Amino acid sequence: MRRILLLTLTVVSLLALPGLAEAHHRPTSYCSPTGDICQSTTKMDGIRWLRIGLFAKYFNRYKLCVKAPDDTRECHIFEIRAQGSTFGSSIRWGRHFPQKGPGPYVVTWWTGGQRVGHILGFHRRAAA
Repeated sequence: MRRILLLTLTVVSLLALPGLAEAHHRPTSYCSPTGDICQSTTKMDGIRWLRIGLFAKYFNRYKLCVKAPDDTRECHIFEIRAQGSTFGSSIRWGRHFPQKGPGPYVVTWWTGGQRVGHILGFHRRAAA
């Protein structure tokens, strides 16, 4: 009986503290409902790509920022280029941003002082 009571109290206390009981993950991709803008932070063939795709050339340049697990933030300016019938940019994360160890990375795109699209992210795992 004591074991059941202890187990019940443990479960209830964990449910009461959702911030401690669950991981906070940001999405790795987003497309607007109209398809005018798509973004992703996906990994392909072992390379982490930070991408933005646009239906039209809504802006020429943008600022891409990555916040590392240690809360440092680094930003760089990149250009939007024609990609067939659409426009966009594909940036190799490891080439342009510091790898600050395992944990969550938060990625944002900006132009004209305004955030573009959604806040995305990815997790880097600890080396085995």
